[in-house]
Amino acid sequence: MIVVLCGGLAMVLGGWFVGRPIQRLCEQARRVGAGDLSTRLDLEQRDEIGELGREIDVMCDRLAATLEQLRHADRLKTVGQLASGVAHELGTPLNVVSARAKMIATKEVIGEETVHSARVITEQATRMTAIIRELLDFSRRRGPTLAIGDLRDVAERTATMLHTLAEKRRVALEVEVGGEPLPVRLDAAQLQQALTNLVVNALQATPHGGRVAVRVERGARLNGMRAGVGDQSAVQLVVEDNGRGIHAEALPHIFEPFFTTKDVGEGTGLGLSVAYSIVRDHGGWIDVRSEPGKGTRFAVFLPEAAA
Repeated sequence: MIVVLCGGLAMVLGGWFVGRPIQRLCEQARRVGAGDLSTRLDLEQRDEIGELGREIDVMCDRLAATLEQLRHADRLKTVGQLASGVAHELGTPLNVVSARAKMIATKEVIGEETVHSARVITEQATRMTAIIRELLDFSRRRGPTLAIGDLRDVAERTATMLHTLAEKRRVALEVEVGGEPLPVRLDAAQLQQALTNLVVNALQATPHGGRVAVRVERGARLNGMRAGVGDQSAVQLVVEDNGRGIHAEALPHIFEPFFTTKDVGEGTGLGLSVAYSIVRDHGGWIDVRSEPGKGTRFAVFLPEAAA
């Protein structure tokens, strides 16, 4: 009887002080492996298991900070790719400003013509300021702040920012947003970064004379098992190209950090990984379909919000 009682007591105490904490550690490891860094264990035990739990919490804090640094590095990489396009974009208004200012200085124009030239200079300066501010806003590091916004605005701003890059690669960039508001809870800057990564990838995979289409439309319903938000109406953001496509063996790995099928110097392998984590933080998920030689289609599903 003493042996049985001691054995039972040992099992109960072992399950309480060892089994349950170990189970929580395993569940946390699975969450971290799936990319969820938001949960903390907060184990109160003062033994080795408790110390391990606290170290895992510290690791999650550091991984979250590292992820934000990777996102910022990815933004800066994209800014570098856009720099030549921005320089070209600024060239025309700078030439106009220079020419008009020279005309005023040399008194080639007088009276109403002077006023008109000054007005043109002001308009072109405002245009250059808007271009520079858009690029600075995109590159600036900031924390996520979710608010209800129209996904169409994000798509249009992204297309405006990337149209020069598309022209440089001689690829048609088409945007279809429809006339109906599509509200979602979003961080506009982060979601623009995710969409920019998808569009830049599509442009790089599309040959001269090809086409990249960006569409925003109401989807069917979010799959609660994948999105983790329960079944509800979804807004769908599609980026589709007719480029070289992705081979079947590479598809399962495209969202892994530093995985890339591009040539050396074309990419760091962070773009799709960052886009995936941003979309997941918004409660959505990304579906990808591709056929080598025919093109690729990325579909971002986000839960629809009340207007």
